[in-house]
Amino acid sequence: MDNFDDLTIHFTINGIIIVMFQLAMVVSSIIIVSKYRTIGAIIMLAGACVSLLAVLAFQLVPLIMNHSSSNEFMATQVVLSYFNTFSFFVFMMGFLIFAVNDLKKAPKKA
Repeated sequence: MDNFDDLTIHFTINGIIIVMFQLAMVVSSIIIVSKYRTIGAIIMLAGACVSLLAVLAFQLVPLIMNHSSSNEFMATQVVLSYFNTFSFFVFMMGFLIFAVNDLKKAPKKA
């Protein structure tokens, strides 16, 4: 049983680190949106926020689905995985639009 407890501790630590990185991504996106009010920056912020929700759901679903069957649990994890992948796609598209279009329009500092 010790091995299971060790894995649970590592899973929890990893989850906390992931949530902190996602929060940093959201805060960074908020800073970018506050400096550059462009469509790319806003899409980037939306993707970061949705990604944070997906990561939080990944951390909370095992606690909520405590008594569910393994098939239900795996199906839920698959849906959350697709949701998280979609959110990263939205973030990436916003970042790409921001980098290609929006930064061209921004005034250059000497």
